[in-house]
Amino acid sequence: MKRIAIITLIVCFAAALSVGCFSGCSLFKSISLDEAKTNLESAGYEVTVMSGKEYVESDNNPYPFIMEFELDHYLYAVKGEDVIHLYFFSTIDDASDNYDFMTGEKGQTSGQKNELVYFGTKQAISDAKI
Repeated sequence: MKRIAIITLIVCFAAALSVGCFSGCSLFKSISLDEAKTNLESAGYEVTVMSGKEYVESDNNPYPFIMEFELDHYLYAVKGEDVIHLYFFSTIDDASDNYDFMTGEKGQTSGQKNELVYFGTKQAISDAKI
């Protein structure tokens, strides 16, 4: 009886582990610029994309500590009251280092997913499928 319970427990653990491995792969994958842009445009957002250099040199950059070699792309999308800012950094370390100093506007949710740092309304984040 003990043997059957132990074997059943091992089989259940192995099954749970394999399901976690297969479904968990998407947890470590960031959304790409093209995916985010497509998702937001199809949800009716007006989308603006800038290169890292364009964003760093623009007057709309509230983060003077971001270096152009760290930031690959910046995406801004708006639809009515819903807004999202996506910062695509070169590395996870660059994203983490900059995210520590970045702040969003009041009422916005923020987060980091690998090389991506985002700020936006909950609906915009959902529409971007982050």
